[in-house]
Amino acid sequence: MTGVSAVMIAYENEQKSLLRLRRDLLPALRGFDTELIVIDNSARRSSLLALSVKAARGDYRWQGGDNLLYGPAMNLAVKLATKPYLLYVCSNHGRSRDHSWAADLLAPLEDDATVAMTGSLWPSGDPMALGYSAELPWHHIQGGVFAARRDTLLAHPWPDGQYAHYLADLDICFRLMDAGLKLIDVPTVKSVWQDDPGSGDWKYLHIGGTSVES
Repeated sequence: MTGVSAVMIAYENEQKSLLRLRRDLLPALRGFDTELIVIDNSARRSSLLALSVKAARGDYRWQGGDNLLYGPAMNLAVKLATKPYLLYVCSNHGRSRDHSWAADLLAPLEDDATVAMTGSLWPSGDPMALGYSAELPWHHIQGGVFAARRDTLLAHPWPDGQYAHYLADLDICFRLMDAGLKLIDVPTVKSVWQDDPGSGDWKYLHIGGTSVES
């Protein structure tokens, strides 16, 4: 049975975090050997979210009111994880249309050891803007929903400095590709940033910065 550490990063929206956890994430984990990790960057502890995570036998970590930002929070989750694969969903936006989306994300990782991350590929711009070679592919896995290898993320962590939040998704993807690893697009999962996704029969849809699909 595939071992999966499911991760969410909560921030100042308890109701959306609960919706994402109960409706979209937990049903997709059935059939896997899973653990749940929720890092809460909110100013106040979310008692309802903490109870829901506990009910799912998960690990809820409130940061005492400190906002670790995206990169450092992801690095903490990776260190806490004990399963070989990491599955992440944005706590604020997203909708599962078919709960087999998680299996679709994990399949390429199980089939090919050189695959570091799977999700929805999106144009990145010039890698040189973040200090990487322009010879790298000009794309990245769009944040919001993805799967990755836990050991790979330990070896190639998210940025915790200048790009700890903004551009963190680009930085981690350039870092992985710079190490000779692959990013794989999963057609049944779609993630965009404030863009019209167009039409598609996706199993999971994430549109960052909006609540249209939530």
